[in-house]
Amino acid sequence: MIRSICHQLIQWYSRGNYVEYRNGLKDPKSIQLKILKSLTGISSYDEYKNNFPVTEYTDWKDIVEESREKNPDAHFVPTSGSTHKVKWIPYTKRFKEELWKASSVWIHDLYERYPAIKKGKHYWSLSWMPEDMRAARTTNDLDFFAGIEKYLLEQTMAIDESVANLPTLKDSLRQNLLSLIENDVTLVSVWSPTFLLEILEQIFSDKEYFLNNIKDSKKKKSIEQAEILTPELMKILFPDLILISAWATSSSKLYARKLQDLFPDIKFEAKGLWATEGVVTIPFEGKFPLALNSHFYEFEDVVSGVIYPSWSLKSGMKVSPLITTGSLFFRYKLHDLLLVTGFLESTPCFEFLGRQNTTDLVGEKISSETALKVLNELREEYAVDALSLIAVQGKTPYYRLLVDGLSKMELVSKLTEAAEKKLLENFHYKLARELNQLHPLRVVMMEDAYLEFIMYKEKSIALKGNIKIEPLILVTE
Repeated sequence: MIRSICHQLIQWYSRGNYVEYRNGLKDPKSIQLKILKSLTGISSYDEYKNNFPVTEYTDWKDIVEESREKNPDAHFVPTSGSTHKVKWIPYTKRFKEELWKASSVWIHDLYERYPAIKKGKHYWSLSWMPEDMRAARTTNDLDFFAGIEKYLLEQTMAIDESVANLPTLKDSLRQNLLSLIENDVTLVSVWSPTFLLEILEQIFSDKEYFLNNIKDSKKKKSIEQAEILTPELMKILFPDLILISAWATSSSKLYARKLQDLFPDIKFEAKGLWATEGVVTIPFEGKFPLALNSHFYEFEDVVSGVIYPSWSLKSGMKVSPLITTGSLFFRYKLHDLLLVTGFLESTPCFEFLGRQNTTDLVGEKISSETALKVLNELREEYAVDALSLIAVQGKTPYYRLLVDGLSKMELVSKLTEAAEKKLLENFHYKLARELNQLHPLRVVMMEDAYLEFIMYKEKSIALKGNIKIEPLILVTE
């Protein structure tokens, strides 16, 4: 009864932000300038742009670390980056309110479109700490919210937050899956689709644990007889599930599709762009419009380098976002690559293309966009799941093409030749190969290649559950 009332209260409580957002889509400029003045005291965009520089985490690092030392009980959330193994983002009260502005619109929209999700519990995977950082955890996932929404959401969650504080990551993950199986879960919200696939695989890697702890005899028997994950098994384990929400753009498309194949009768909702440092887009009416009521946004045209406010964008532009937020990061560059796909009312909508990074082992300058193009072409030409291009740093640097599945092993030599040929179309890569600075590309084809990718990322202290499958990454051999 309490849970049902809390679902109703969340829907009612989030309606104000939903209506405000819906109305604001017609005039993003006035909404954005109002937020700018609220955050900085400046109401003119030109004045703001001319007096504040573009920043990176390096510009805030000393201030953040000093604040962490002085306020050990304050809420800081870790994330990984290309220039820092760990970046600590301050989650101030104002910043949490900005995040609720975006998430409440999405939540209200879900309740409107999928009313049946109110009949059961919800599972949200928000943050996971690496094993060696677990002892430093002083907050839980519900601390991402600041007001009454925190209490209401707690009453609807399938998993108690104490699970995050179990002795090991393995203990936490298997207790997560046990709670998912044991509860009447109607909504599963994860960031990475690979994370959900990974915890589901525990059914087989730790089968004895689940057979000893699951109370439902039908579910227990189905696990005992199962050898692989199947749609039939998922129906038995999650009979109340209505909706799954996860990333489904860029290189996450492949694993979003695998989830949809595993849950063919369940609705699937792709997520917008939401970084630890702030939210950029939300799913709304079948598009991914700017979360215009949250932070102040600017966008750098990746072709010209010109920075525009959100209301000056045009369809077809490729841009990278800068955000000014209540965490007091001003004009902070996110290094994500977005395509402006059109507008909802007058508010720009986007497609996430990938990280705006470039690997440069010996001067070859391969971009994330180039890698994604190569992967897409190989998928189309050879019908294989080309997952990621990995720049391997070491005594003999080279590029490794990670391919998911073993069904087409006979194509390895053809894939190697084709991928290398495509990379050689890039002048700097061709020069590096001719100078013997780079060794030839190698193809690695394996079952569940995403687990290999996750292993690479975890070595850079990327947070489990937040790991995107990226078209291009750098690893050290």
